Amino acid sequence: MNFLKKLAGIIAFVAALAGAVALTKYYGRPAPVEVVAPAPAPPAPPGDASISESIVFKPQLVTLDFASKKSHTTLALERDHARAAPERVWVWTYFFAADAGGERKYCAGEPVEVRQPFATGNRATVTVDAPANSCAAPRDPSATFYARVNVSTESAFAARLSEAKISYDVTSATPVVVQGLSRKPREATK
Repeated sequence: MNFLKKLAGIIAFVAALAGAVALTKYYGRPAPVEVVAPAPAPPAPPGDASISESIVFKPQLVTLDFASKKSHTTLALERDHARAAPERVWVWTYFFAADAGGERKYCAGEPVEVRQPFATGNRATVTVDAPANSCAAPRDPSATFYARVNVSTESAFAARLSEAKISYDVTSATPVVVQGLSRKPREATK
């Protein structure tokens, strides 16, 4: 008799537990939601101004040669493969000294046009040479120069930044390899 009471109690407990689990699963399930995916954006037509946003660039090496009054900028370009490749890009580099005695001034050449930068694929490494006539040699040969590079698919005018957008923050600028500075010979001590 005692055994039958225990067995009936266990069966009632298991039935109540199974019912509780079933009710929890039934009422705990969220209502089905129909998800509608947005239509994909059509690819940008060639010559569209928004194509500049599809180009990513990273300066690899920037050189400023005071002897030849030229700058050399090597950068990696990558384009969005879903968009049309631009026929050309313009690269503009400007230079500034880390500590110009509190002065905030920069020097730069003209933007340089690069034709068919993506002729071989979605990535390209290009080197542009530009005149740097406006860059005067520093008084201190140990001055550290930095550069910022801008790339545009629109025009040479769009590649050049306005005065308001020129930044002198060295934390995100590219260090420049300086060449062609003549060092003053040391005078012999007597």
